[in-house]
Amino acid sequence: MQALSSTRITVILVGLCLTLAACGPSAPQSSAGGPDKPSPQSQPKILRIGLPDEPHNLATIFSGAGAGFSAGSSSASDLYHIVHQRLVVNDEKGNSEPELATELPSQERGTWVVRPDGTMQTIYRIRPGVTWQDGQPLTAGDFVFAWTLSLDKELPISQGTLARQVSRIDTPDDHTLVMEWSRVYPFANAIIEDDFGPFAEHILGPVYRSEKQAVPASGYWTRDFIGVGPYRVVDWQPGSGLTVRAYEAFYGGRPKLDTIVFQIIENPATAMANMLADTIDGVVPGTLNLEGASAIKREWQQAGKPPLFITQSIHWKRLGTQFRVPDPTDILDPRVRQGLMHAIDRAGMVDAMFGGYGTPADTFVPPDLTQWDWVKDSTTRYPYDPRRAQELLTSYGWRKGADGTFVNSAGAPVKIALWATAGSTEDVVIVGDNWKSIGVNVEQVVLSPAQSQNSEFRVSYPSFALASYPISFEFGPLNLKSSNCPSPDSQWKGNNRGCFKDAENDRLIEALSVAIPAADQQRLYGQIAKYQSDLLPELPLYFDVNFILFRPGVTGIRGSSMPRSGLGWNVLDWDVGG
Repeated sequence: MQALSSTRITVILVGLCLTLAACGPSAPQSSAGGPDKPSPQSQPKILRIGLPDEPHNLATIFSGAGAGFSAGSSSASDLYHIVHQRLVVNDEKGNSEPELATELPSQERGTWVVRPDGTMQTIYRIRPGVTWQDGQPLTAGDFVFAWTLSLDKELPISQGTLARQVSRIDTPDDHTLVMEWSRVYPFANAIIEDDFGPFAEHILGPVYRSEKQAVPASGYWTRDFIGVGPYRVVDWQPGSGLTVRAYEAFYGGRPKLDTIVFQIIENPATAMANMLADTIDGVVPGTLNLEGASAIKREWQQAGKPPLFITQSIHWKRLGTQFRVPDPTDILDPRVRQGLMHAIDRAGMVDAMFGGYGTPADTFVPPDLTQWDWVKDSTTRYPYDPRRAQELLTSYGWRKGADGTFVNSAGAPVKIALWATAGSTEDVVIVGDNWKSIGVNVEQVVLSPAQSQNSEFRVSYPSFALASYPISFEFGPLNLKSSNCPSPDSQWKGNNRGCFKDAENDRLIEALSVAIPAADQQRLYGQIAKYQSDLLPELPLYFDVNFILFRPGVTGIRGSSMPRSGLGWNVLDWDVGG
């Protein structure tokens, strides 16, 4: 990737900074008064952050638009833990910590019971002294109310999968939740989803009971949001940004920052200009592109002011193999897949696409998660080795024809189809060129938007198809379970798109899906990584990355909570200096 020169950065600034006042977002106005006052110091601490889009709501329970804002926002998760909290939160490495709960339920303490019939009970104790930002106490009923919303089929619930696994919740007192589970769930002691909220029953309950359809569209989810987090929303200017201020009665003590101002900056070039002009202090993931983030980092480092710069793995990309209707059928043999894997220069791919910041993938866990220690020693690796690639393909029976491309054992030309959606054109080109370089005839296909949206067509790829999934338990070790195979009964939905079916793989996945002791989870992660990396039902490529950039002097930010959460999980540690 070509680097931006200092001269080019100056040109960008001249062109953009002159128009910041005209076309850039103005800082939201802060409302005066209220109980949230700056700390007693001469200069209040204010952090200014760029957002790539307008949050459509400050929770993830509802799908679609809330309070008139567009769906599909990526910013809501970064704001969530700044203004609100859940029972449990994950850190940037995926480790679970109690948040509103006093501790994680455990079998040792008797707060997590697994019965012989497969049902479970978990007991959560809620922290005392927690109040909503209007002063009302948080109670167990607020969690039950959120669970009730999540189960309501008349509401546009985004997920609700976890809520449906709980058959009953008892509240023997205002600070105790006794959850009855209908089946084993290995993370029942670490609930990080919105299925159980909490949400303010004293505000939303009357609305739900009188006109439930008004709940998703309520201003409560945006400018009128009342949470239990360390900051509360004091101003929201649609299309411009929002301001949050420290909540004085927060149970965990006063945050180090007095105010955080979020500005909506949809254009990466404008975000870059704002960073260099010092009108914002940093950006959440997605606000800057790689070129802009790298240029700012380099400019500040050359000036002797190294910024806070974090990269995190967010998705893993791999090539799914077609097992249902493979063409050619040769790809069903692991030697062919292993040979093709050795032919892909994944390190070069990462350098070309991410300037070296991404990570080549060997399995479904990235090196920056705790679970990497569980799989790193058991995973079979396939370093870039064109000669080894050709040896494996030849051992299967392929040989070079007169034109230098492979033919099969019968002498027929071999053609491999490589499918991808429009956003992955560069991946297709790189992988296709790698395979062509060793003599494989490759048909590179980029699907049209209509083809991408047709579930049946999308899973009909002949050979290999590029897929990108979030880094998570469901899309990682559990992804290739046979029951996830698309079919007419599932309307061709299912993450195991190539329909890999293997009894031993299913056995390991089933064991992991009900494994509760940490030692069992670690052992099974390693066994699944070993089994799948030996057979290669999917060819791992790389981990896509997010970029987090803040100016020198900003401290405490450690990255986004993993998986599926945002930047603000440790906002109490954030601070600003000179």
